[in-house]
Amino acid sequence: MKKYLFCYCLILLFTGLAAAQKPIIGKDHWAVSNGLKIYLWEKYQKSLEKKFAKNKKIVLLVHGATWTGRPDFDLQIRDYSLMDFLAKNGYDVWAIDIHGYGRSEKTDKDWSDTESASGDINAAVDYISKLRGVEKISILGWSWGTQTTGLFTMKHPEKVDRLILFAMPCCRKSLPASPQLPKEQYRINDEKAARSDFIEGQYEEDVVALYVKEALAEAPKSPNGVRVDGMTKLAMISPEAIKVPTLVIHPEKDFVANEAATLEFFSKLGTKYKSYVALPDGGHAILLEKNYRKFQDVVLGFLNQP
Repeated sequence: MKKYLFCYCLILLFTGLAAAQKPIIGKDHWAVSNGLKIYLWEKYQKSLEKKFAKNKKIVLLVHGATWTGRPDFDLQIRDYSLMDFLAKNGYDVWAIDIHGYGRSEKTDKDWSDTESASGDINAAVDYISKLRGVEKISILGWSWGTQTTGLFTMKHPEKVDRLILFAMPCCRKSLPASPQLPKEQYRINDEKAARSDFIEGQYEEDVVALYVKEALAEAPKSPNGVRVDGMTKLAMISPEAIKVPTLVIHPEKDFVANEAATLEFFSKLGTKYKSYVALPDGGHAILLEKNYRKFQDVVLGFLNQP
């Protein structure tokens, strides 16, 4: 009897472990934007695939000015992956590579600026919405991604459920007097650039080492369109024109995003459904620093709000 009871307990244990692990599926997809192939990486629980049309738990993650979707949002070390975290919590999670970046198609016709990048996001949202049978999805933008997603949301509020803006380099009030515009369409990336977003003492070395390896493998070079925008245009997004529920996240030690400017932007948002979160002891890359769990919890909490 004890033998059978022991075996039964083992079966329950392994069944529980299997359920707790919640296997995550990863899939490659391609959308088309202005004739260019745009790479999308998707992660979700297979058992939930047929439920997304009803529960609408779908979110697109948008990278910044240099790196790409998979190293930013799906770094495979311990539980750092934001994509895995959200997928385990019931979401259909997508990451995009803007054209000219990473696995998406490159072109010599434009420099992948903010305007054209917002078009890529539009193509991605349309592709995802059609696939899942929904009218709108949620979007998260990091760094320059706050500008591209913000511009897209201004143009297509009917396609956005919720908007999350993280580490905003926003709200410039003046331009350089004599800007030294880049002459080359692409810039070459290196390890120094890949480490530049991390604050000393706030990260685990093995995480950053893996990030450097993966980021450089995915994006050995990046378009200079964002630099041209920064030198020739003021802020391209108007907070008053953003009408969807919005979360603004500001890491308190972020040397890229200015807190006063970010708060001013937040105060002018054209939606009453808005939240502002200042995360302590975090830099521009807090999602990959020691306090990444705080970041994950804030993102999930906002997405889960009724």
